[in-house]
Amino acid sequence: MSKGSAREMDVIDKRILNMLQEEFPLTERPFEAVGAKIGLTEEETRKRVMGLKDRGYIRRVGPVIDAGRLGYTSLLCGIAAPPDRLEEISRAVSKEPGVTHNYEREGELNLWFTVTMEREEDIERFLSTLEEIFSVTIHRFPEKRTFKIRTRFTVPED
Repeated sequence: MSKGSAREMDVIDKRILNMLQEEFPLTERPFEAVGAKIGLTEEETRKRVMGLKDRGYIRRVGPVIDAGRLGYTSLLCGIAAPPDRLEEISRAVSKEPGVTHNYEREGELNLWFTVTMEREEDIERFLSTLEEIFSVTIHRFPEKRTFKIRTRFTVPED
């Protein structure tokens, strides 16, 4: 399904998106709580959220976990991917469940991703395999300091 624009959403969808970014309730029935705030039933809210996900406005609904506190290791990686193989390499990277971000950027290192796994050896095995399969060098940028940036995309409701 193709991704749309904010103009394709009605005011209720926009309110839901705005709420989910900062006010997702930690209750047994979160869609019921969200719906109550905007005048929808639990099922109507769930259908709208799933519709927003299906149309590409929402990638996932879930927590952001501090992997380090759970004993996991994360690594930021950059690749100078040949333009004609960028999508192929990106798909291979995204198949790994431990990859949390994977995106194209301008510049020499045009494919960036973050991989999180329990053991450094597992990350290294994954990266070495990619390097071998695609004949690329993956630049590794270990975390020196964590910065958490609050990101919110206010969707105008008018």
